[in-house]
Amino acid sequence: MSQEAKVKTEDLLLKTPDVVNYSTKNYIEVQPGVMTPLVVNIKSTTKDFKVRRYLAEQLASLVSPESVCICGIESGANYYAAVVADILRKPLIFFRKESKEYGLGHRFVGSLPDAKGSLVTVIDDVIGEGKISTANVEELQAAGYNAEVCAIFSYLPQMKEFMTKLRIVYLSDLDGLCQAGLEKGIFNHKDVELIKRECAYSSK
Repeated sequence: MSQEAKVKTEDLLLKTPDVVNYSTKNYIEVQPGVMTPLVVNIKSTTKDFKVRRYLAEQLASLVSPESVCICGIESGANYYAAVVADILRKPLIFFRKESKEYGLGHRFVGSLPDAKGSLVTVIDDVIGEGKISTANVEELQAAGYNAEVCAIFSYLPQMKEFMTKLRIVYLSDLDGLCQAGLEKGIFNHKDVELIKRECAYSSK
């Protein structure tokens, strides 16, 4: 991904209404009892065709050529996974946050690749704590596949040690978003210090 594409991605995230939500006074509750001054809500990009298409195309450019299948994580990443799969003309599956104990599929919706040991690309909208991405990768590895993670935004999480050995790429991160917001006058230096201190992670 070029620096120009990264800058454009951060510009779109900041410009698109309801994507970057920030308040120094009224922190946002992202989990019961977990408050943060900034939340990046990628779901709000889907209302704008040009924005969502651009982000999908950039995500597709991050996918390894060796990947044989695209896997979306419900629910925020499902749209982007589907478009990336269409752009690259690859099979598509989805990963449930909770296992279904009846019927077919359990954690996966769709058919896993026939070739064990092949690479599956996990598409996520936001990497916060990394719990769902980690669970997805663990399930794929347990089933005999390799995995990589491509996301739109990352809060620079401290994920499980084995996740650091994977290829994890994203279009934007907290540092880049803060710098872009600072340059555009959306944040001041005090805001950036607060965001980086308080936003170690967020949930989707």
